[in-house]
Amino acid sequence: MSLSEHDIDKLESILFSEEFEDDSMDYFGFHGLLSAMIVGPEEVSQDTLYQIVFGDDVKRLDAAAKAHIDHCCTQIRKAFKAHLLNEEDIELPYQQEEEHFEECLENWCIGFMEGFFHNEKLWFQKGEDAAAELLIPIMSLSGLFDSDEFQEIQRNDALLDQFEEAIPGLLTATRFEPCDSVGG
Repeated sequence: MSLSEHDIDKLESILFSEEFEDDSMDYFGFHGLLSAMIVGPEEVSQDTLYQIVFGDDVKRLDAAAKAHIDHCCTQIRKAFKAHLLNEEDIELPYQQEEEHFEECLENWCIGFMEGFFHNEKLWFQKGEDAAAELLIPIMSLSGLFDSDEFQEIQRNDALLDQFEEAIPGLLTATRFEPCDSVGG
């Protein structure tokens, strides 16, 4: 795991602060968002990351909170890059969960999709086949899509299990131009 329990607790205390909207993402969603920013085809500034996470409430984010978020981004990126350099499957935080595994996986996927939605056009311009191969499992597991095709997939537990197992390897295999501006 790339963050200590203390770092995760402090990050979630920021994410769930009463100062921000109720629909804030948790650590798993945050990690998913940052994962999309790391493997995605666009450099994303830290200010853009704050805007995606906190929306209009970003102005309420104080310097100490920003410093901790930056620290968390740096740690997650370091761990991610180490796996990419070694061509190892990415270790994702939901894989460690036992009690709330499905919810953590779904939140991670929703966070990843937030990163994708930030600039989906560029994702497909940089590599349509690679983007589709990576996104279909994540889209399916996010619960965000209710088309007939996704409903059929969501009724197939064996396929969903395959998708869940494939995500770490797909993240490693998907290569867009490097994104070095978020937290690094």
